[in-house]
Amino acid sequence: MFANRFIKRAFTTKVEIDGHCLPLKPTWSVQSLLEPMGEPISDKQFKHLLVLSRLSVSKQEEANKLKSEIDQLTQFTEHIKLHDFKEEKPLTHIWKEDVGQILRSDEKIESTNEVRGRELLKYAKEKSGNFYVVRGTMPSSD
Repeated sequence: MFANRFIKRAFTTKVEIDGHCLPLKPTWSVQSLLEPMGEPISDKQFKHLLVLSRLSVSKQEEANKLKSEIDQLTQFTEHIKLHDFKEEKPLTHIWKEDVGQILRSDEKIESTNEVRGRELLKYAKEKSGNFYVVRGTMPSSD
């Protein structure tokens, strides 16, 4: 069956392939997804994004680079939005089910004598409303 898939693919593809049915030349490029599509981000939109993100850019060359990167990201997402993913199943793992990280099966354990949820707050040394208060020091950036 595995060999049949290779044979079938070898005869149905319009791209030159090797013995393992891999293309001999690239069939597409990420660069094609970065091609301009629609309007680039305006200076007004860029300044608004900086305000929303509370970022300040001191040098014009840094601002130009950041604006260019934001443009590339928006172009990339515009290309992705063109595709119809209604038939695609959502990913649950980045590996195939039988390869990669081995996941344990978590089973819910019912216990009646276990303290859970907000009841745990009564054991806190310090709290503020429904939140734990943790005292500590912020690490310095030196």
